[in-house]
Amino acid sequence: MIFREGLDPSTLDWRNFIVAVDEAKADDIIGIAQVKPYADCREFGSLAVKPAYREQGIGARLVRFLIEREQGDVYLLCRDTRATYYARFGFEQIDRQVAPKTLQKKLRLAHLFTIFGVKVVAMKLRR
Repeated sequence: MIFREGLDPSTLDWRNFIVAVDEAKADDIIGIAQVKPYADCREFGSLAVKPAYREQGIGARLVRFLIEREQGDVYLLCRDTRATYYARFGFEQIDRQVAPKTLQKKLRLAHLFTIFGVKVVAMKLRR
């Protein structure tokens, strides 16, 4: 699902994931999300829902479940076209220079994708 959706495949650790399943289809995994723990921050990411299950609130439930468990600051990196989606959950776009160092490194790499028309922004959960 990560690769199919074109999401960041770095630092994947399945112990950090939560999954949504379709119990009627032998527990078929239909959605995923994770919070990546770094030394200087926690990053929400890897949100993906299978196309047949979209627009049913599954992604929103995954987001809410994970961010409600977090105590401190939570950040995310996403395409600029997805920023309004995450704003619904309290994430606000922040300047790249105030992002934690780990995310600044990822943002420098993501900047390479601007030649393909992909702009990545940093966001922080407003508490």
